[in-house]
Amino acid sequence: MPFTLAEHAAAQTEPLKKGFYTGIVQESLIADLMPFQNTSSLHIAGMRVDSVIEPDFIPINGTIAEKTVRGKNLSYGVYQMAVHSDIPVPLESDSGVIAKPSMIQTKAAIKGSAYKLNNQFVNGDQGSDPNGFDGIEKVVGNLAAAQTVGSTLLDISGAPTDAVIQSVIDRLEEGFHQIQGHKPDFGLLNSTTALRLRSCFRRASLEGVDKDWIKDGDPFGNIRQKLNTAATKPMFYFQGVPFYDLGVKADQATNVMLNTYTEGGATSNGSRIYLIKKGEDDCTMLQFAPPTMKSIGLLENKEVMRSRFTWSVGFAVWGSRSLVKIQGLRVA
Repeated sequence: MPFTLAEHAAAQTEPLKKGFYTGIVQESLIADLMPFQNTSSLHIAGMRVDSVIEPDFIPINGTIAEKTVRGKNLSYGVYQMAVHSDIPVPLESDSGVIAKPSMIQTKAAIKGSAYKLNNQFVNGDQGSDPNGFDGIEKVVGNLAAAQTVGSTLLDISGAPTDAVIQSVIDRLEEGFHQIQGHKPDFGLLNSTTALRLRSCFRRASLEGVDKDWIKDGDPFGNIRQKLNTAATKPMFYFQGVPFYDLGVKADQATNVMLNTYTEGGATSNGSRIYLIKKGEDDCTMLQFAPPTMKSIGLLENKEVMRSRFTWSVGFAVWGSRSLVKIQGLRVA
């Protein structure tokens, strides 16, 4: 069973590796929630079977029919993040500084990779950036139409009627029904959508029923909680499933998930909710090489010390019902 990076961090005894894993988990919700499957090659292949083999009832001595099921061959790869960090030798050698510039740069690279992973997990598109993996938005578009829920606009940006609120709850229920096992492991959305849904839940008086949306605790992020990091706790629970705000990109300003989508009847002001089922047969991250910072040394043509950050990661979806996108919600 693949482990999340949070679990990898907890198990590490080597200080440098533990620091890298912990640093990424501090800022990357995806690193904390998703399991990482280590690969021994740059690509991993498998098969997804979207139908079943149905046996026949036959006489005791009857002829047994031969049936086969067509599978879809799947291949996923890992892609390398990399960046150089150059520190002038006099700055690195200055004994008067509180923290070495190289350590500051390393922490900055770790944080940057964490934000990059969050964004790539949702918005990755090889059509525009062939050097990275496809994110869930691109993948869900290649799944069956039933994995995208919502064909009309539901406006909860102001003071929605009780009928609209019930329609939103129904849409969440429909999304749950379409996921494998009818219950996702977690949901992703932005803060505006989460706050508007919390308002709808209050008005619908869902507390204490079967949707304990104000439940405390976090079933995944124990490391983030212990470290009191910037990564968020669940915005709410719905039928026992935590929903998280992915926050911003590396620029610290642009949300990973926006309120500017046009699908599902929205007119350039819709939002999305993603439901994720994780595991070896569903959604998993791939990792060929763990995050590392290598010392390259003194450059030949400059008086600077160079370090190189690298991380080889990918994303795989093995199940036809491992992802659901809920669309057509106007929240702003």
